[in-house]
Amino acid sequence: MRRKLPPLNALLAFEAAARHESFTRAAEELSVAQPAITRHIANIENWLGTRLFKRRGNIVELSEDGKILAELSTSTFDRLELGVHALGRSKSNEFVAGASFGVAHLWVMPRISRMRASSGMDINLVTADDYRVFDDSSVDFSIRFGNGEFEHNSADLLFPEQCQIIASPQFLEEHPECDPENPLGSIDLKLLLDHGDPNGIGWMNWQTWCELTGHLFPGFDQLTKVQSYPTMLDMVCAGDGIAIGSIAIEDDLIASGKLSCIGPRTGREDFGYYLVYRQEMLERESFQKLRKFLIGQYMGHADRQFQRDQWPLLAGENDSL
Repeated sequence: MRRKLPPLNALLAFEAAARHESFTRAAEELSVAQPAITRHIANIENWLGTRLFKRRGNIVELSEDGKILAELSTSTFDRLELGVHALGRSKSNEFVAGASFGVAHLWVMPRISRMRASSGMDINLVTADDYRVFDDSSVDFSIRFGNGEFEHNSADLLFPEQCQIIASPQFLEEHPECDPENPLGSIDLKLLLDHGDPNGIGWMNWQTWCELTGHLFPGFDQLTKVQSYPTMLDMVCAGDGIAIGSIAIEDDLIASGKLSCIGPRTGREDFGYYLVYRQEMLERESFQKLRKFLIGQYMGHADRQFQRDQWPLLAGENDSL
């Protein structure tokens, strides 16, 4: 049976344009003229019956449907590329790392150059929110959220779970009624954004937050469901609502002033982000060096967290945890 998919060339053009957020750079990468990229994008939009980009003059940005397809297509092409490459590659000078879309964008990529320098290895990244992808033999190590139990794999805690409600300064100014201690009882529930946990990983969501803080959970159908963590962060930064954030992951957004943390911090014992790998990886000196670097990143985060704790607290913020 023939697969019901858009033309492959159109998908490749879209994925490149979405990744670069530029039709021109996508054309340069694929060695085609820019009008060809534009035609491919138009074809795939017609095939799907939805707009994938918002166009404002020469500026393009992904629509909500575009963001979903971008994550799906990038993950799929990453896996295909790595799988094909693994058939003939030598692993002597390359590591393949796995991470969720959010962790890859917010935590790994800002450190990728230092990861390469510390290990002396090329590092390629495969992204997926389904951690089973990272159990493939082509993936050397991954960064995963969990409680430290990852079946047959070894794991080192990189940083523990520390969650707090996040909001943009704009949102807090426009919604002075928002009570950080009781957001569910003080603002419209549709302003609570939740990315859920479709793969059963155990991420903190509003239901878990309610259980830990003693609030009655109203049900996911009362909240605004967002398909992905990066998209949810974009919406919070834009002032569209509030969400549960992971403090270590959003450090840069908080430091830049795009996000503020409000209300009590929450976290569960043993939960956090782990470096996950097969035991035999420890036989490689290059991985030992990389492992030491990654574990050391938490100390840097802890120092920054201490400094941030000295900042003036927002109304209602509780630093008891």
